[in-house]
Amino acid sequence: EPQWIEERGGWVGAGAGRRLIGVIRSIEAQKRRETHLAWLAENDELTGVMNRAQMRVRLDETLKDARAAKRSGAYLLAGVDDVGAINADFGFDVADEVIVECSRRIKAVLGPDDLVGRVAGTKFGIVLTDADSARVRDVCVKLLNTVRESVIDTQRGGVASSLSIGAVETPSVADSAHKAMACAEAALDQAKRLGRSSWSSFSEKTETVTARRRNTHMSDVILTALNERRVRLAFQPIVADLGESPTKFECLIRMRAEDGREVPAPEFIPVAEKLGLVHLLDRRVLELAINTLAACPNVKLNVNVSMETVKDPVWAEGYLSVMRANETLARRITVELTETQVIDAIDASIDFVSEIKKVGASFGIDDFGAGYTSFRNLKALDIDILKIDGSFVTGVASSRENQLFVRTLLDLARNFGMKTVAEWVDNEADAMLLKGLGVDFLQGYLIGKPETAPAWLPDGAPNESPLIQIRAMA
Repeated sequence: EPQWIEERGGWVGAGAGRRLIGVIRSIEAQKRRETHLAWLAENDELTGVMNRAQMRVRLDETLKDARAAKRSGAYLLAGVDDVGAINADFGFDVADEVIVECSRRIKAVLGPDDLVGRVAGTKFGIVLTDADSARVRDVCVKLLNTVRESVIDTQRGGVASSLSIGAVETPSVADSAHKAMACAEAALDQAKRLGRSSWSSFSEKTETVTARRRNTHMSDVILTALNERRVRLAFQPIVADLGESPTKFECLIRMRAEDGREVPAPEFIPVAEKLGLVHLLDRRVLELAINTLAACPNVKLNVNVSMETVKDPVWAEGYLSVMRANETLARRITVELTETQVIDAIDASIDFVSEIKKVGASFGIDDFGAGYTSFRNLKALDIDILKIDGSFVTGVASSRENQLFVRTLLDLARNFGMKTVAEWVDNEADAMLLKGLGVDFLQGYLIGKPETAPAWLPDGAPNESPLIQIRAMA
């Protein structure tokens, strides 16, 4: 069987003593790693179907072809029902078996030109490349039936499962991958309200009315919270070694409701992005981080910024002006963007990173491994910190595949002169293995949970500030 080898050699000496010296070594393992990583960039490791990033690419391609050919199609989002209960009753391994079998049954229903990908832990995206409303209905019914009509055989016995499905017609209703995925998600939520094993087609009118009411309410909640000093930071420690006293923290945004309840970021950040309020939150986080650094001279902070701010010239300049006005403090800040954000707007990202570097701040890529960044872009971005996506960190001590992936990322980071952070570290076995592999920093619940009032923060240090400051600066 052919194998990859690397050879190096040359002539040495002169005259009769001249000879050829060389070294031949096998690089088969390296090439296998590269091949496996290339496959992982486009496919889901558990089920073998394409991953979310590749599904988005293929969906965009399909929509482009459909518009050119004036052909109708559909995008479906199928969610496996009650996986949480399966996890609790039978364990994660059995839940994985259920997801794999659901994937197999879904593929069995689809035609040769249709596509399927695992776009979230319990959700599958499905592209029907040529479908009218009658075929969409027929496929949805078949999918529901094929999963619920027979139990799934697992190592713990038979497990009953079912799907809920949201559908949207393309390109007539949704003409981009982003819109199709969002509409299908809304339709899936509607299907789940109907009960298990149901499907729903996206309704523009119904969703518009519901979304407007929800967005208007959340917009008021966000603006009121900003004005009333109820937006603040939670600090999660990042350490080089277990047991050390942390001096580096990631700033995570928190919002208190009027009744004192803490509103989770996933409830208000997506709405803020949609309504154009995320710029205000980005600025608030930066200002609060600056305040904290001024009060704590030995602390370094990581802050997240949205791509909406990075891409908007006015808001990006406003954000940068805060850093320039506090250049001494900004040198202790690392600004983070997620890998998928950077991929979607690489030119704007490069320009933004160049500007923050001018004031001495550092730049980090968050959730690295979730997307597919080219070597050229990695070099152009001048990355200081590479944060390994938590999905490859959780359980890494017992996963050879994740260990292989982490090793490869570490080699990549070292070659580019980057420091690495492993996120989602929640047990000592994973932490010890990661440090043994050469990870520079650890972050996760094992190290410490995010706190809004950590012991190191001086009493009276400003961790909340009113909206009027932002309006005056904007």
